[in-house]
Amino acid sequence: MNSKIISLIFALLSLYLTDAFPLVKRSCSKTYKVVKGDTCYKIWTKNGLSESQFRKLNSGIDCSNLKVGASICLKGSSSTSTSSSCKSSYTIKSGDTCYKIWKNYGLSESQFRSLNSGIDCSNLKKGSSVCVSGSSSGSSSCSSHYTIKKGDTCYKIYKNYGMSETAFKNINPGINCSNLHSGDKVCVKSSTITKKKTSTKKTSSKKKTTTTKKSTSTTSASSTTFTWHRECVNSNNYALTFDDGVYLYDGDLLDLLKKKGIKASFFINGNNMSDIKSKSVRDIIKRMYNEGHNVLSHTWSHSDLTTLSYSSARSELKLLEDEIYSIIGKRPKSIRPPFMAGVDSSSVVEMLKYYGYRYGILWYVDTEDWKNKGNVDTVLNFIKQGLANSSKPIILNHSYYQGITKEKLLNLVEQEIDYLASNGLKGVNMETCLGHSVYRYDDEGFPN
Repeated sequence: MNSKIISLIFALLSLYLTDAFPLVKRSCSKTYKVVKGDTCYKIWTKNGLSESQFRKLNSGIDCSNLKVGASICLKGSSSTSTSSSCKSSYTIKSGDTCYKIWKNYGLSESQFRSLNSGIDCSNLKKGSSVCVSGSSSGSSSCSSHYTIKKGDTCYKIYKNYGMSETAFKNINPGINCSNLHSGDKVCVKSSTITKKKTSTKKTSSKKKTTTTKKSTSTTSASSTTFTWHRECVNSNNYALTFDDGVYLYDGDLLDLLKKKGIKASFFINGNNMSDIKSKSVRDIIKRMYNEGHNVLSHTWSHSDLTTLSYSSARSELKLLEDEIYSIIGKRPKSIRPPFMAGVDSSSVVEMLKYYGYRYGILWYVDTEDWKNKGNVDTVLNFIKQGLANSSKPIILNHSYYQGITKEKLLNLVEQEIDYLASNGLKGVNMETCLGHSVYRYDDEGFPN
């Protein structure tokens, strides 16, 4: 065979292997070959990894386009999770938990996690090392702490201290807001931040700060957790939700909610029953937000996410987010998938996490208003049944269904509100219902 042809074959083979196995690094001591039907979620779950550990081992991996035969890294050449700046480490023993360790060493959860980036506390390995003291103490930059009490949430804490969620999480890196422990300390004022604010008087400093913020927020949009919710966190709260808007009578509905002193949540579409780019629809959305209601995602065109590719789903999610952001200056990280599609699908959950969503909002009470055409007795009976088992339900209504009229909508919603009030329940928006912000961090963009 001609030597030139042989050289060409080897060159092409080399290119193929580079493309097929881009994730194998010299520092990887254990790999896995992708088989048909695999997803990143399946792989990291099956091998006892957290998503953060998996992505750290496979930097730049495109989970929406896994190639059969490609190599995935499952273990680095060193199992030590401690950083080079670690001054003191601890060897894990049988029965240890992250909580026990950080308590024993007088650390907060956020300090411990920042010292042990990517640690999987649900799968501690006996004999491996964790860092318990850095070369510079994490608490030195914190000028004021708060001790967590029973019933606290991150949302409550940062709101009480007049902070944004972004600022709170920046000074408490790695904090797990879904698992706060009474007695732990969190930082509520950073001496470093104070110094930075003082130094931003110069024009050049302001520009650098803005650029860094945008860069960080865009790359960190991918979520590490995703939770489905059917109820509020506090008893005697209920969340009234409306799907499929904006529609003709949402302005009248807002009048009624204002009159009743109720905050609600609207899961809207961009191009379903109305055009989100029209001035009248944009004005309604702005009013929803300004009056304390939450404006959240129901996809661009009411699509079934289980039937879409990653790229098609991305379009459905991003198109709507971009428009919502242009109207209220916020991007939702909460979504209600149309038809409840994806609630049992790990691939849909993985996709939503990748695109930055944290909360999937379902419901405890389905009024079936679309089916019973807003029949008050039928709906109140559904609510009564729901209240027999939950004192904090999320309730599903619609801004549109076939045959809806303004009178049907307003009469039904007023009757619901009055009935729930007679049972001692208060209507709140989704942010209050969950105890967490339902929007992305300030200036956080949609993932690339």
